[in-house]
Amino acid sequence: MNYRNSIFQTVFYFLTAWVISTGTAAGEENLSRISLANSYYAKGQYQEAAAGYQKLINGGYKNGFLYYNLGNSYYRLGKTGPAILNYIRAKHFLPRDESLKANLKTAILKTEDQLEPPSAKGIGTFLFWVNDFTLKEQLKFLGIINLFFWGVLSIWIIQKAGFWNVARKTMTVILLIAIISIGAKVYLESENTLGVVLAKNTQIKSARGANNVTLFQLHEGSVVSIIESQNDWYYIELNDGKKGWAQKEFVGSEGAY
Repeated sequence: MNYRNSIFQTVFYFLTAWVISTGTAAGEENLSRISLANSYYAKGQYQEAAAGYQKLINGGYKNGFLYYNLGNSYYRLGKTGPAILNYIRAKHFLPRDESLKANLKTAILKTEDQLEPPSAKGIGTFLFWVNDFTLKEQLKFLGIINLFFWGVLSIWIIQKAGFWNVARKTMTVILLIAIISIGAKVYLESENTLGVVLAKNTQIKSARGANNVTLFQLHEGSVVSIIESQNDWYYIELNDGKKGWAQKEFVGSEGAY
C-alpha cells in the first residue's frame, strides 16, 4: 500500500492551497499541524498521526488526502473499520486516485466479511462517467461549457454559417449532458449513502430494538448501504439484497463528515 506517497501529496496540496488562500496566521497554524501529524506518521506513531489528522478535519478542513492519510494511519493501527470509512470519505474528493482505490481494496480483503461498496446501478451505470468526477469538477466543467456555448451562439446569430450551426448544436448537446450529469451526481450522493461497521461484531436486527430477532451478523470493516435513519438505528442493505436494522453506534456513515 502506497502510504508514503500520500504524506508527500498532503504536504504539497496543503502548502499550495492553504499558504496562498488561507489567512497567514491560520495558514501557518494549520501547516504546522499537518507537519506535526506527518512527522508522527513518518516515525510510526500512528495513533498521534491519526489524532492530528482528525483534529484538522474536526476543525472544518475537508480534503481528500487528509482523509486518505487518516485512513492509512488507522490501517497501520489495525483498525480496519475506521480505515475503510475514511478511504470511502476520501473517494468523494479523489474519485480517480489509483492508490486510494488499491488501499481500500486491500483493507477490505483484511476484513472477515469482505463486503465491498455496491456497484453502480441505474443512473450510475448509464452515466458511467459521473462517479469518476467530483461535483465541484463537474460544476467547473459546466461553467466552461456554458461560456463556449454562449460564445458559439453569439457568432452563429451573426454569421448563420453552416459550421457555426453545427457547432451551436454540438455545444447545446454537450451543455445538456453536463447539466444532466450534475443532476445525476447530486441525486446519487443524496440517495446512496454508504456505512462501515466499526464494531468487532454487530447484530443486524429484524426491527429497531435490541430485543428483536437477529437476522445476521456483520464484522468490522463491512461496507453497507444506508437506506434509512431512524433515531439510534440505520436500516441497511448488503450487495446480495439482505436488509436489516443496525445500531448507529456500531456503524460509521460516509456522510458524517
